[in-house]
Amino acid sequence: MKYLRLAAILLLVASVSSAADPTPDSISTQFFDLLVKGNDSKAIDGLFGLNPLFKDKGQQLQLMKTQLAGAIQIYGAASAAELILKEDLSPSLHRRVYITKHDLHPLTWEMYFYKSKSGWLPDQMLFVDQYQVLGTKK
Repeated sequence: MKYLRLAAILLLVASVSSAADPTPDSISTQFFDLLVKGNDSKAIDGLFGLNPLFKDKGQQLQLMKTQLAGAIQIYGAASAAELILKEDLSPSLHRRVYITKHDLHPLTWEMYFYKSKSGWLPDQMLFVDQYQVLGTKK
């Protein structure tokens, strides 16, 4: 029983540590987990809520939510996300490219993460129903 408690405590400490220092991979994984579960609005709020720059950009975030809802209406709900490209453009700027699988057609996602003094921040995101973002930038 002591071993189970110790394992539970270690697991809790590990999850708190990883939540305290999010990485581009953990941030995007959390985003796509919510999106695939059908929580697209919550996914966008959670992603951009990590960056103080977006605190006063509610109108732009609402537009993104509306565009995503429209894409989901056309192509169907996201059933999975696949990492296509992981590109570290510099120590402070990372790029991730994903697709989300939908019934009729995938969406491609291009995400940029900036490492500030306080840690990794989601900085830009683009999703489209075309494949032009799939190549490398380096």
